[in-house]
Amino acid sequence: MKKILLSLIIVLFSCDVETPIEDNFVVEAFLFQGEKVDDIKIKKTELWNSLDSIDSYISDAEIKLFGAGEEYILSYNSSDENYFSNENIDIISGDKYGLEVKVGDRIATSETVVPTKPLGLSISESKIVVPPLVLSPALPNILRTLFDEARTNVTWDNSSGEYHYLTIKYVGITDDPIFDDEIPGQVGDFFSNFSIQSEPTTEESYNVICMSLQNYGRYMVTLYKINQDYVSLFESEVQDGTELNEPPSNIINAFGIFTAFASDTISFEIVRE
Repeated sequence: MKKILLSLIIVLFSCDVETPIEDNFVVEAFLFQGEKVDDIKIKKTELWNSLDSIDSYISDAEIKLFGAGEEYILSYNSSDENYFSNENIDIISGDKYGLEVKVGDRIATSETVVPTKPLGLSISESKIVVPPLVLSPALPNILRTLFDEARTNVTWDNSSGEYHYLTIKYVGITDDPIFDDEIPGQVGDFFSNFSIQSEPTTEESYNVICMSLQNYGRYMVTLYKINQDYVSLFESEVQDGTELNEPPSNIINAFGIFTAFASDTISFEIVRE
């Protein structure tokens, strides 16, 4: 499963006299309950005024993952520039996991606890009808009606006010566009500008605007329960760019984040009739 995540951006505003920038590094490590371990990346740090906007990944780090009394050594995948495990590591809700990253002589560590699985995930409509769109004088009114009515509401239980976020992914084998070549491009572009990944929220529902999706067919909705570490990272990324605040980090002796997610899924389908 392809994870849709915020890119962790670390900007350093001053040089640490004791730790030169080139000797430090950034950790982006994410565990997903019930999924394989393959979403760990290590990056070089850069000064805030660096002209290089391309991430530089570190391929020779020594990485260990600790869980359930076991130690796992991770390998590097050069095509995806990430570290992964060939072993079937059980990422279990409620369990604590540790991470150790060694780059050169520098060792960084961190711990995270996997959240419990989201509860009560349901959807109001599992089949949404969007009739074929034909270019005609009536099309603007049809689109307005579909924008208001072609929706489905995803709900879950969250009486304790924990943070969640939600993603929507098309899982059809081939594309089956809702807006075909006859429809002016700017119309389809307008209706595809709506987010299909929510911000972290403590709410208990998310209203899916089906006209914001591009294809007829089945979509998978994944609801993630997330830790406060990830929430803090998200809030840091959307802060005013004029605020020179160092992004939050739960990595000891380096920068970055090590956190975990638990999820549940449900699906719906967009059909012509």
